[in-house]
Amino acid sequence: MSLSQLLQEPPYEFEQQDKQRAYEQVMICLSDTADNKMKEICNNLDTDQQDALMRYLYKGLEKCENSLKLLKWHGVLSEVAGLGCIMRVMSEKRKRVL
Repeated sequence: MSLSQLLQEPPYEFEQQDKQRAYEQVMICLSDTADNKMKEICNNLDTDQQDALMRYLYKGLEKCENSLKLLKWHGVLSEVAGLGCIMRVMSEKRKRVL
């Protein structure tokens, strides 16, 4: 499954095991992506997908999993999506838990 498909409908309202499975799949996609493909992928995501990706990045960074790769993704996504993406994720009144 591609990253864009995984981000299309994040499992916000699912059971914890389903959320964990989705998280693991996203982390595999992020880890397996070459650095020179990140920008192209981020450019092809819509705003909701970019926001979902940012949530996954923060969750991965919180768990200290593959932080170097996740920080690279964060830099590219921030460049493509702008600071609004960060602000939407960090300031949501209704926290969407992944």
